[in-house]
Amino acid sequence: MAVKIPILLSFYALSNGTTTLSFGQVTYTGINDLSFVEYSRRKTFRTLMKLYRTRAYSNEKIVLVFTNGRIDAETNRHGAFYLKASSNEVEGKLEKVLMKSGEEVRMMKGLYDPLVHHIEGDTIVISDIDDTLVHSFISDKLLKFRTLMFTTMEKRKAVVGMMELLRTFTSKGAIPIYLSNSEQNLYPLIYRFLLHNKFPKGPLFLKQMRKLWDVILNVKIPPKNTHKVTTLEEILTLFPEKKFILMGDNTQQDVPIYISAAEKYSESVQYIIIRKVLAKKADEALIAKEIEKLGKLGVGFYYSDQFPRELGV
Repeated sequence: MAVKIPILLSFYALSNGTTTLSFGQVTYTGINDLSFVEYSRRKTFRTLMKLYRTRAYSNEKIVLVFTNGRIDAETNRHGAFYLKASSNEVEGKLEKVLMKSGEEVRMMKGLYDPLVHHIEGDTIVISDIDDTLVHSFISDKLLKFRTLMFTTMEKRKAVVGMMELLRTFTSKGAIPIYLSNSEQNLYPLIYRFLLHNKFPKGPLFLKQMRKLWDVILNVKIPPKNTHKVTTLEEILTLFPEKKFILMGDNTQQDVPIYISAAEKYSESVQYIIIRKVLAKKADEALIAKEIEKLGKLGVGFYYSDQFPRELGV
């Protein structure tokens, strides 16, 4: 049996010029290969099962050591860390992560970009992932589970229209940020999928780690929408001078979450783009009620089952 060691499962650092936000996940595992490249269906299933059975490095102090500077941090009960520091304190790239004992946390090669990224573009695109950029079949529990656990990374299908639309925005200088309700356990699979399909590179904000039984019993942790709402507001306030495009779909709660954010931050949010996956009368009623209000605030709203690459936004 492989010895379980602490690994840095995910990481990203981004800066607005004055403040650097660093976040990631530390967990214990004996998995050596998290590439998800050329896996068989069986290996895909077994690796995901192991990721749901890892033990988080919970409520422990760590040190993030950068090329220039270091930050003292502490993981939460799920093994995640999320902290801000002055951009003068940390520069370059993450060189290593130390546990309180002084032992190094293993950094997984090719699983994240260790550089501190300075966000300099005028526009940021915040995009959901499941059923926005990749066909995940969220509304069909059985098909969702089968697709996730038994479909190899290379055979997962991108939502071509939305992928091309995102590429169009980034080709014009927009910076992508991915915000999903998928859990940290799935980070390696999602990261590799985005890389394999040549999605523009950007930070990947995922929900806290979950246990296998939470997934089987469909236990929602944390409470519904908490992760997306709080993270979206965090990003909007971190970059108050930027303009934002919010991309999502109507399989979950992107419509009300994005509308609420646009009403609160109308000076920042330029457009909301929602992929219509399901015919949901509740969404259509909400949109009909809010679209005129958003228009008066200067926020454009697009709601369809497909979008042309030439969308004039």
